[in-house]
Amino acid sequence: MAPGVLRRLVFVSEVYNEVRACSSHFFVLEHYLRIATRKPENWLSTLRVLTGSPRLSQEFEPSALPDAFCARMSFLPAESINLCGLYVNSALNVFGLNAGKEAIIMPVEGAVEFKVGDRSFVSAPGIPFVLEPNVEFIANLSPDTHVFIVQMGTETTSDRCFSFENGDLNLGKILDSYLVETPFFKSHAHAVDRSTRFEQALLAYSRRGVSDTHGADARVLVDDDRRLCRALVLINERLYEGIELESIARDSGLSLRNLYYLMKKYTGMTPSGYCRSRRLIKARESLIRNHPEDRRVSGHALKWGFNHLGRFSSYYFEHFGEYPSDTTQCLESMTRHAEQVVSAEYTVAGQKRRCFSCVTTDTEDNNN
Repeated sequence: MAPGVLRRLVFVSEVYNEVRACSSHFFVLEHYLRIATRKPENWLSTLRVLTGSPRLSQEFEPSALPDAFCARMSFLPAESINLCGLYVNSALNVFGLNAGKEAIIMPVEGAVEFKVGDRSFVSAPGIPFVLEPNVEFIANLSPDTHVFIVQMGTETTSDRCFSFENGDLNLGKILDSYLVETPFFKSHAHAVDRSTRFEQALLAYSRRGVSDTHGADARVLVDDDRRLCRALVLINERLYEGIELESIARDSGLSLRNLYYLMKKYTGMTPSGYCRSRRLIKARESLIRNHPEDRRVSGHALKWGFNHLGRFSSYYFEHFGEYPSDTTQCLESMTRHAEQVVSAEYTVAGQKRRCFSCVTTDTEDNNN
C-alpha cells in the first residue's frame, strides 16, 4: 500500500473512531443477527444465500481452523435495499461473483482490500467501496474486521444522475449517519422507518450529488455527553447481573433524573427501554449461538431476565419483526445450505491454504 494512501486511511480511521468512541455495541446491526458460528462453511453459505451471490469462496490458512474461527452476520431487508453486517476474527480472502445488485461496502473496524480486474482499492472506516453488479472480485479482510454492506435494488439505480464512487467521504458520512442510529432501534417498525430514511438519503445523494446527513440528528450522537457514554457502558457490562438504574446513574456522575433526560434526548429511549432492548438482543444471540444444541426458547429468555415466555415472544416480535421460532427456522435453512459447501487444501508459494466454496443450487434457482 502506498504511504500516502496509508496515511489517509489512518487519519480518516482515527477521526471515525473518535466519533464512535463511546459506543458500547460491538457488532453492526446487532438487532438482526442471523448467524454466529465457528464453522466457515455455515458463514460462507449464509453470506451467499442472503446476498444472492451466484458463487462465493473463502480462503485462509488451515492453522486458523476450526476452533480459532469466529464469525457473525446480520441482515435486514428494507424497502428496496438490503442491509448487512459482517464480522470475522480471522484474516481471509473472500472471492467470487457479485450478485446482480450494486453493493456499497464499508468497514466499521479493520480494513478490506478489494481487487476487481486489474484495479485494487483499500476500504477502511469512513472510506466506502462500490462493488458493481455481476463482477468478479477478491476481498482481502484484515483480522477482526466489522463490515457494513448496503445492497442497492435495481429500481434504486435506474434514475440516477450521479454514480457512487470509491472513497467518497460524503457517501461514508451517509452510511455512518445510519450506523450511529442502529444501536437505538426501539422496535422493528422503528428500524424499518430509519432504514427507509437511510435509503432515501442514498437516493437523494445519487440524484443531486449533495449529501444530507440530517438523519443522524443530535439525539443519537451520544458521544456529546461522556457521562451518558459511561452509563451505556455500565448498563452493558451489568446486563447479565441485573440493572439498578440508581447505581448506574451514580457511577456515571448523574442523578437518576438526568440519566432519564439524557437517554431520551440523545437516544430517544428511556433507560428501562434501552435495557430491555439490550436483553432482547442478548437473548436472540443466545438462541442463535446455541442452536441446535439448546432449542429451548424459555431457557434463553430466562437467562436474560424474561420470566414469562408469552410476554417474551410478544416483546421479541415487536423488537425484531419475527417470533423466536422464525429466527430458528431461518437458521436451520441457512445450515442446510451449508451442506452444499465444499472444501479443499492446497499449497501456494510453499504455504498451505484451505478454501471453502459454494454456488447457487438448482433448488434455489427454481425457488427464485
